[in-house]
Amino acid sequence: MNTSEANNSPQDEPRQSEEPHPEPNSLANSSTAVGAPDANDVQELQTKICRKCSVQSLTLGGYCPSCGTPYIAQSRFANVNKRIVLIAAAVLIVVIAGIGITVNIQHTNQVNAEQAAAASAAEAENKRQAEATRAAAAATAAKQAADTSRRAQRKVIITALEDSVLKDAESRVTKGVLEGPITRASCTPLGGGSSDDLTAITGTFQCIAVNKTEPDGSSSGYRFSATVNWNDASYSWHLGS
Repeated sequence: MNTSEANNSPQDEPRQSEEPHPEPNSLANSSTAVGAPDANDVQELQTKICRKCSVQSLTLGGYCPSCGTPYIAQSRFANVNKRIVLIAAAVLIVVIAGIGITVNIQHTNQVNAEQAAAASAAEAENKRQAEATRAAAAATAAKQAADTSRRAQRKVIITALEDSVLKDAESRVTKGVLEGPITRASCTPLGGGSSDDLTAITGTFQCIAVNKTEPDGSSSGYRFSATVNWNDASYSWHLGS
């Protein structure tokens, strides 16, 4: 009896620790605590050392958060190619600009040359017209002078004709054919015989040998007819119409 009780006493039974079991929600809360990385991010996170400033960082980025230097160095060949492309582009721009400037200069020179040629041609044409005008004016003046001289010569011929008629009439008075005295003689051109018509080769005149003058100023006398050749300055006359 005592033995069984001794065996069943609380002191002889094995003790179990009564530690509290975490609830399912507590695990979830611990894994999603504020600031804790996601499970996928934790796998990708790695410690990176900057090749420029030597700062160690646990980051997913490709650039140092301290100085901004990329962790993976770019290929020198790529930099060289990029530099070559930039240089080629710059050279191409310079060449195109040079071509544009050259074309512009050539165009400007051509325009200036055309304008100079046009101005020279206009100046030459103005000089030609001025010379032509002067020549025409000189020719007109020369013709007018020549015409004036020819008309003056015709007046001299008419004066000589009148003198010849006067002498003939006086001679006839001396011979008793006409009654005198004969005071003067004047010749008047008939149709087509004007001394001013320089196109006429000959001219016909009616002359009068005056032997009587009336108080009213009118005169009378003996009529003579005459013909003048302007080309050789000769003339002829006879008594009567």
